[in-house]
Amino acid sequence: MFKFFLIFNFLILITDAHGSEENGKNFIRQLSKWNIDFLKLDNFKAGAGCMIPSSKEYNALGLSYNLADIEYAKKIALQGCEQMKKKNKIPKECKCEIIYVNNNLVKKE
Repeated sequence: MFKFFLIFNFLILITDAHGSEENGKNFIRQLSKWNIDFLKLDNFKAGAGCMIPSSKEYNALGLSYNLADIEYAKKIALQGCEQMKKKNKIPKECKCEIIYVNNNLVKKE
Protein backbone atom coordinates (compact mmCIF):
# COMPACT_ATOMS: atom_id res chain seq x y z
CA MET A 1 0.00 0.00 0.00
CA PHE A 2 2.85 2.39 0.85
CA LYS A 3 4.47 1.74 -2.57
CA PHE A 4 1.20 2.64 -4.29
CA PHE A 5 1.06 5.90 -2.32
CA LEU A 6 4.63 6.82 -3.33
CA ILE A 7 4.04 6.01 -7.00
CA PHE A 8 0.79 7.99 -7.00
CA ASN A 9 2.48 11.06 -5.47
CA PHE A 10 5.36 10.78 -7.93
CA LEU A 11 2.94 10.74 -10.89
CA ILE A 12 1.14 13.80 -9.55
CA LEU A 13 4.48 15.61 -9.15
CA ILE A 14 5.47 14.78 -12.75
CA THR A 15 2.09 15.96 -14.08
CA ASP A 16 2.34 19.25 -12.18
CA ALA A 17 5.88 19.89 -13.43
CA HIS A 18 4.89 19.18 -17.04
CA GLY A 19 1.89 21.48 -16.68
CA SER A 20 4.11 24.26 -15.37
CA GLU A 21 6.55 23.89 -18.26
CA GLU A 22 3.71 23.94 -20.78
CA ASN A 23 2.26 27.05 -19.13
CA GLY A 24 5.68 28.70 -19.31
CA LYS A 25 5.89 27.95 -23.02
CA ASN A 26 2.38 29.34 -23.51
CA PHE A 27 3.40 32.55 -21.72
CA ILE A 28 6.44 33.04 -23.98
CA ARG A 29 4.38 32.17 -27.08
CA GLN A 30 1.61 34.62 -26.22
CA LEU A 31 4.07 37.47 -25.62
CA SER A 32 5.73 36.74 -28.95
CA LYS A 33 2.40 37.56 -30.66
CA TRP A 34 3.14 41.17 -29.62
CA ASN A 35 6.78 40.87 -30.76
CA ILE A 36 8.01 40.63 -27.15
CA ASP A 37 10.82 38.15 -26.56
CA PHE A 38 10.65 37.90 -22.77
CA LEU A 39 13.80 35.80 -22.50
CA LYS A 40 15.87 38.53 -24.21
CA LEU A 41 14.61 41.41 -22.03
CA ASP A 42 17.01 42.85 -19.43
CA ASN A 43 17.18 41.15 -16.05
CA PHE A 44 15.28 42.09 -12.92
CA LYS A 45 12.17 41.07 -14.79
CA ALA A 46 9.04 39.13 -14.02
CA GLY A 47 6.10 37.76 -15.93
CA ALA A 48 2.64 37.05 -14.55
CA GLY A 49 -0.53 35.61 -15.97
CA CYS A 50 -3.89 34.12 -15.16
CA MET A 51 -5.66 31.29 -16.88
CA ILE A 52 -9.27 30.20 -16.51
CA PRO A 53 -9.21 26.45 -15.75
CA SER A 54 -10.99 25.54 -19.02
CA SER A 55 -8.55 27.63 -21.11
CA LYS A 56 -5.27 26.58 -22.73
CA GLU A 57 -3.97 30.16 -23.05
CA TYR A 58 -3.51 32.93 -20.53
CA ASN A 59 -6.49 35.25 -20.32
CA ALA A 60 -4.42 38.09 -18.86
CA LEU A 61 -0.68 38.80 -18.85
CA GLY A 62 1.61 41.23 -17.08
CA LEU A 63 5.34 41.80 -17.31
CA SER A 64 8.06 44.07 -16.05
CA TYR A 65 11.74 44.33 -16.85
CA ASN A 66 14.88 46.35 -16.25
CA LEU A 67 13.89 47.28 -12.70
CA ALA A 68 16.16 47.82 -9.71
CA ASP A 69 14.65 45.11 -7.50
CA ILE A 70 13.20 41.67 -8.28
CA GLU A 71 10.41 41.99 -5.69
CA TYR A 72 9.33 45.25 -7.31
CA ALA A 73 9.44 43.57 -10.74
CA LYS A 74 7.11 40.83 -9.49
CA LYS A 75 4.74 43.42 -8.01
CA ILE A 76 4.57 45.37 -11.29
CA ALA A 77 3.99 42.19 -13.33
CA LEU A 78 1.11 41.16 -11.06
CA GLN A 79 -0.40 44.66 -11.26
CA GLY A 80 -0.23 44.54 -15.06
CA CYS A 81 -1.99 41.18 -15.09
CA GLU A 82 -4.71 42.48 -12.74
CA GLN A 83 -5.23 45.59 -14.91
CA MET A 84 -5.59 43.50 -18.08
CA LYS A 85 -7.97 41.18 -16.23
CA LYS A 86 -10.11 44.13 -15.11
CA LYS A 87 -10.06 45.84 -18.53
CA ASN A 88 -11.13 42.66 -20.34
CA LYS A 89 -13.71 41.72 -17.64
CA ILE A 90 -12.11 38.35 -16.98
CA PRO A 91 -13.82 36.34 -14.21
CA LYS A 92 -12.40 36.33 -10.68
CA GLU A 93 -11.60 32.60 -10.93
CA CYS A 94 -8.66 33.67 -13.09
CA LYS A 95 -5.94 34.31 -10.47
CA CYS A 96 -2.84 36.25 -11.53
CA GLU A 97 0.35 34.41 -10.57
CA ILE A 98 4.05 34.88 -11.23
CA ILE A 99 5.23 32.62 -14.07
CA TYR A 100 8.80 33.81 -14.71
CA VAL A 101 11.40 35.58 -12.59
CA ASN A 102 14.28 36.66 -14.79
CA ASN A 103 14.60 33.64 -17.14
CA ASN A 104 13.56 31.09 -14.51
CA LEU A 105 10.18 29.41 -14.73
CA VAL A 106 8.41 29.56 -11.36
CA LYS A 107 6.84 26.23 -10.45
CA LYS A 108 4.80 27.56 -7.52
CA GLU A 109 4.90 31.12 -6.19
